[in-house]
Amino acid sequence: MNKAIILMFSFLTLWLSGCQLQAREGYEPQEEDVNGLRLMKDGHATYDEQELEDEPYVTNQNPNFIDLTESRPDLGTDQNKLEEAIMNDPELSLGRVIINGNQIHVKVFTTESLTKEEEKQRTKDIHKKMITALPRYEIDVELEEK
Repeated sequence: MNKAIILMFSFLTLWLSGCQLQAREGYEPQEEDVNGLRLMKDGHATYDEQELEDEPYVTNQNPNFIDLTESRPDLGTDQNKLEEAIMNDPELSLGRVIINGNQIHVKVFTTESLTKEEEKQRTKDIHKKMITALPRYEIDVELEEK
């Protein structure tokens, strides 16, 4: 019984789909146009008469969207700012930088040997410089001897 129903269903499907194999009379595919701007073949809603080059494309129209210009700031820019913050001190070098949302975890290497108190004070100074460079982040500084 099930085989008969499946056979009948498949025969019906093949029979109905066979009607679509022949092209209809008067069927003409739409002409290709530039960037899909022609909406209808009859010309009712086409943009052929309108010059699209009159309106230049502006990348940053909405301030809520991501900046799309070539000079947009990115995470590499933020890392460069952190590096510039400690650049004047020859004993310091920037280690790993992890940026996660609005938090930055920075490891800074130093060539000088410091006591615990000096290390705390040095870390506070580095933290203050980095906060000044990037105030929108919560920065966690870890100072380590090289």
